[in-house]
Amino acid sequence: MMTLPELKTRRLILRPLEANDAAAIADLGGRDFQIVRWLTGASWPYVEGEAEDYVDHLIAADPMKTEAVYAVTLGGVFIGVVAVEAPGDLKDLPDLPTIGYWIGRAFQGHGYASEAVDAVLEWAFEAYGTGAIAARAFEENTRSRALLRKKGFKPYAMTERFAKALDRRVTNVVVRLDRSDFEARREVA
Repeated sequence: MMTLPELKTRRLILRPLEANDAAAIADLGGRDFQIVRWLTGASWPYVEGEAEDYVDHLIAADPMKTEAVYAVTLGGVFIGVVAVEAPGDLKDLPDLPTIGYWIGRAFQGHGYASEAVDAVLEWAFEAYGTGAIAARAFEENTRSRALLRKKGFKPYAMTERFAKALDRRVTNVVVRLDRSDFEARREVA
């Protein structure tokens, strides 16, 4: 089973999840409706033990076959998650890995999500040996869609997913980033 490498950016360290991250996931994400409302798999109201079950499952699984999840840390403080699901998550792009992310509200608006997503994209293109990476965001999630657009993701399809916290199906925009577009954007930066 592969162990995820630590990734470093100018301000952040992204590391594999650890068991003690469950409390921060619950506090920053699971108990904040303004985060949970944009996620498909999280319950609302928060179900005690859900974050621990999530972390335990991921620590025991092969990240390349299920989900490679990075804890985003700032000065050693857990501030969010960037994850790459193995190919197969999206019926529209079944051969591509899918990236997703969330940052705690107190840390939003400082470019941390953008910085963390860049680092994980760079890792994922190499680790999966893929020519493209997919993502999906709720159609109403304009901030997430803007970040993906800024990274070079292009619209590919529309889909619906059940959002557990909202207890309904939600329209999602499926986007795709070709490796050549990612590399071209990085050369310009």
